[in-house]
Amino acid sequence: MNKDEFYTLIPKNRVTQVIRKTRLPAYLYFKEIIQKKYMDLSACLPKGMAIHYAFKANTNKEVLSALRSLGIGADVASGGELELSNELSYKAADVEFTGPGKTVQELSLAIDLGISSINVESISEIRKIINLCRVKNVRANVGIRVNPTSRPSSSAMKMGGDTQFGIAENDLEEAISIMKDEIKLLHFTGLHMHLGSQYMNAEKIVENYRFILEKALGIAQRCTTRIEKINFGGGWGIDMFGKKSPLNLTILKDGLGDLFADQKYKGAFSETKFIIEPGRFLVAECGIYACEVIYRKKGYSREFLIVDGGMHHHYAAAGGIGQVIRRNYEVDAIVESGTDGVTSKYTVAGSLCIPDDILATELDLDSLIKEGDILLFFNSGAYGFSASPLHFLSHPLPREIVQ
Repeated sequence: MNKDEFYTLIPKNRVTQVIRKTRLPAYLYFKEIIQKKYMDLSACLPKGMAIHYAFKANTNKEVLSALRSLGIGADVASGGELELSNELSYKAADVEFTGPGKTVQELSLAIDLGISSINVESISEIRKIINLCRVKNVRANVGIRVNPTSRPSSSAMKMGGDTQFGIAENDLEEAISIMKDEIKLLHFTGLHMHLGSQYMNAEKIVENYRFILEKALGIAQRCTTRIEKINFGGGWGIDMFGKKSPLNLTILKDGLGDLFADQKYKGAFSETKFIIEPGRFLVAECGIYACEVIYRKKGYSREFLIVDGGMHHHYAAAGGIGQVIRRNYEVDAIVESGTDGVTSKYTVAGSLCIPDDILATELDLDSLIKEGDILLFFNSGAYGFSASPLHFLSHPLPREIVQ
């Protein structure tokens, strides 16, 4: 979402008023945008498909509570996120736990909470759950995260093939056989497949879903097992940089509607629960990272704006979190002295003593910008605060303000 689109939803004067009451640097999150993104997402999905939110995108408690109030479930990837879902009253029946490195302590907590599915990612993990269930004398809900041998289309972040994620296809029969042998301790819930992240092409998302349905059909037939749920993962993309056309939701709605109306899948999965678990799509566009210009200075060939934040607050803006080529986030400025309509190019650098602390390069901003003015980095509601090295160099943490 570019800044003009953002300001049609949240006027700039409202953003300015919030900032004037806030100690910077800070993240600002606007719940109206979260609700809009939820409605956009819901309108695209086949009837009955459940939405879970991937906590890793943003774990602010007020944001999580807002998502829960919309009826959204939880996709967690650590014991801390699992505890947070419980603290915020997410229903255990709407919580799934996925991740390649779950500890015994985390598995024990998931079993005790009775969550809907622990999505295992190795044969060894299955055996650890069996041992825990035997000691506790309880039955756990266990799904399998499948690591397919191939994936149908490209994404910004690879999650299938020869990676650490999921159980390889040639080990699936063994995994399901173990579960059948231990049916008194394990309830097999179904499959989870997350093929990639940041898909901006609607047809490719539909292609991914067809691929997953085909894989599930083959697994059900080959392993003679019932698939109670299929979790399609997330991966719906947004353009953090404000330069591309957004994901075409009309094409998505039509494509998914046709796909899930196909009798081939309706018959095979008539009693199967379908789940999607986006993170970035729901929250990225709700957030702004705001920081203050504390120095304006000239280099040999560039003009720098030094801000009181930096990559320790917003690692993604500095090129982290899967970016191959670093690009500028959509940026605007609050210039207190007014503007003259003329722009200059700036490099925005943070306050860390490392050369990587660059938040933007060749950025067009007002030529009158001065020390004390504010920079706004849009599309910062996902993988900003939650994914940054916040304690590096012991600077103060950025505030989080939810509106």
